[in-house]
Amino acid sequence: MKVSATEENGLRCLMRLAIAWQGGRPVTIPEVARAEGMSPEYAAKLVSMLRRAGIVRSTRGIQGGVALARDPGSIALGEALAALAGAPVRTGPCMAAGGAGCGFAATCGLHQVWARVTEAVTGVLDGVTLEDLVARGRPEAGVPGHGGRPGPARWKEELA
Repeated sequence: MKVSATEENGLRCLMRLAIAWQGGRPVTIPEVARAEGMSPEYAAKLVSMLRRAGIVRSTRGIQGGVALARDPGSIALGEALAALAGAPVRTGPCMAAGGAGCGFAATCGLHQVWARVTEAVTGVLDGVTLEDLVARGRPEAGVPGHGGRPGPARWKEELA
């Protein structure tokens, strides 16, 4: 699975918003951009994609900014990647709905393999939340009160 720059940077923006969620305050797009080393225009584009998917909300005004639309523990990586790329796993034409993109779907063994790969990767991505990512982050990344705790216990098996 290859993660695009859009997906990687979008996830970084979401992690920054999850950290701000813990602090109970919205942040501005320039703050997110500065913290993540990207241009404000690029951060705004990513936040806009996530807002359209209902993952991020924005508020205008002096106390405004951007924030997660709901608790980071309820936002799975699979959902976030789908908002940024359309589908978390893209294996090619043979996995298009009903195999419509491939003339060999009915007789080719690859379709079943790609279906299993998609199911496995999607299962991992749907089992990891933004809250998990922030808990697994480094203290120097700005995670308040985290103290270097390891991630969820289930990660020992899943991500070791």
